[in-house]
Amino acid sequence: MKNRCLALLLSTLLLAGCAPSGPAASSAPAEGKGASGVQVDWSRLEERTGRLPDTDGGRWYPDRTDRLIPGPDYGPLVPYVGGQAYSFNRWEWEGEVQEYFSDWPTALYGLMTREGKIVVDPVYQHATPYTCRQGGEDLTLPVLLLAQVDEAWKDSNSGLRYAVAAEDGSWMTDFAFVSYTSREDRLFLLRPEGCTVLDSATGARQDWSWAELGVSEDEVPEMLTFVQFVAGLTWLDQGVCLGQRADEDSDGSWENAQARIFQPDTGEIFWVEQSQWDQWCGEDADRRWHRNETMTWSDSGMVVTVEGRDYPLEDTGPDFWLYLQRGDFAILDSQDGGMEYLYRLSTGERLLEGGRLGLIADPARPEAVFPEAGTQGSWTLYSDSLEPLLTLHTVQPRWMQCSLRDGLLSCWDDGSFFGCWDLDRETCVFYRNLGLGD
Repeated sequence: MKNRCLALLLSTLLLAGCAPSGPAASSAPAEGKGASGVQVDWSRLEERTGRLPDTDGGRWYPDRTDRLIPGPDYGPLVPYVGGQAYSFNRWEWEGEVQEYFSDWPTALYGLMTREGKIVVDPVYQHATPYTCRQGGEDLTLPVLLLAQVDEAWKDSNSGLRYAVAAEDGSWMTDFAFVSYTSREDRLFLLRPEGCTVLDSATGARQDWSWAELGVSEDEVPEMLTFVQFVAGLTWLDQGVCLGQRADEDSDGSWENAQARIFQPDTGEIFWVEQSQWDQWCGEDADRRWHRNETMTWSDSGMVVTVEGRDYPLEDTGPDFWLYLQRGDFAILDSQDGGMEYLYRLSTGERLLEGGRLGLIADPARPEAVFPEAGTQGSWTLYSDSLEPLLTLHTVQPRWMQCSLRDGLLSCWDDGSFFGCWDLDRETCVFYRNLGLGD
């Protein structure tokens, strides 16, 4: 079966807006600085009732730019959603051409500076800072992961290839990779021709061909399929699993198959039983995903323990569970009705309740955590003192996606808008109305 991914870019406008009101909005303008360290001037959030206009900071290059040109002067680059596309797959089955059209559009991404100046137009199927889980915490490496589709790549990975770029755009690889993982500050990437270890800080790389690793040309397609879609790509202390073989003395079971392990630090290849590799993966996952907090219940309610300190929470019971904890905030959910509840740990008080709550953390500023709440038709971001910073009217508040990096907030939903706000300067640096209409 051969897959062909094609993208057709369409655009139209759907309702999106910004207003300062929210479930806990104050009627009087105020100015202050919360514990997050973000200065807020509420008087600058003027009432808006219609669609926001498209906004940006201009263009870095005078003409449309469909690739990242490495350079030293961009500063940190920010992915943005600038369009949408429908895609379809086409293949041949029993002599007849089959086609499948997606009913749901996918986003097209570009890159801009922190000031909203366009560096790359929306040509990527995927663009995001690389984030991984390590020691129970999310770790963001100083690189961007980019993806594109091309007809020339249709015979593997549905035509998709990944590239890695420095966060500041100073270097970039080619679109050569079909899968990736990481360990500490290095990335391990698969290519159809071999594998690569990449230093996330400098872009220095070391490449191996499959022949160098003892993988024959005939084995490569099955090995890539196994790693990508069966076992997954994971880099452990012991190495990376690159396929398996059935041992002559085994019973043909998964557990007794022999897994090929490659140790990038030494270049060594060795074989272990699949059950041993699975055990190592389980132990590694326990370390990476270990939760920092625990929950206990008493007659007086739930107690959340974080780093050895107990936080009793008011108006809770055995039907409450801890959904998310960041900084001084915790979100609980209840089994009796689908509601979520926002609590402040230091006081134990309930602050908000609703069907969709969240906490947005700034990895560059560990002290900054912002509650978010979605209601029917709108989404609101709050300061740590629970003053509403921003309210967006959105068709799908439950599907709002947000990211925060060094005071720069990016928000978008499934189909109507993408916006980026500098919380330090209280300005919208970029805004695009999206949508593919009916």
